[in-house]
Amino acid sequence: MIVNATETDGPQINDITARAGVFNQEEVDCVRDIFDEYISLGPDESGYNFIVDRDGDQIHGFACYGKRDLANGVFDLYWIAVDPNSRRNGAGRKLIAASEEAVRQLGGRMLIAETSGTTEYESTRRFYLGVGYEAEASIKDFYSEGDDLAIFVKRL
Repeated sequence: MIVNATETDGPQINDITARAGVFNQEEVDCVRDIFDEYISLGPDESGYNFIVDRDGDQIHGFACYGKRDLANGVFDLYWIAVDPNSRRNGAGRKLIAASEEAVRQLGGRMLIAETSGTTEYESTRRFYLGVGYEAEASIKDFYSEGDDLAIFVKRL
């Protein structure tokens, strides 16, 4: 079931991020920090909305989205990650569909997902294409030498 994340979900969100297999420590720390901001300030003030795919006490994955500043009806999908033990059960598709619906409800017209262009993120890029996102742009050597920024867009 997809629900809004609560404070008690923090440890599992952190664990999923750390075990995802693609995020470095700085990225793991970033998810923790913005989750803490989401909990302490709330989604309106922090700008972050966290949702989780929950089965009882277990979190199968999470997504984080928020409104892009200075753009009318444009939102960013900041993070989406699924527990490695829960992959291939539809959690990612459910999370992205729920994020898109929430963005629509907030008056959003576009959701942007940015990811790495390295081979480690090939499955992530295929996932976005598979759920109807368009490969909109790429910026060479964005994250570091040899690590491009790949930008995917879904018009809602």
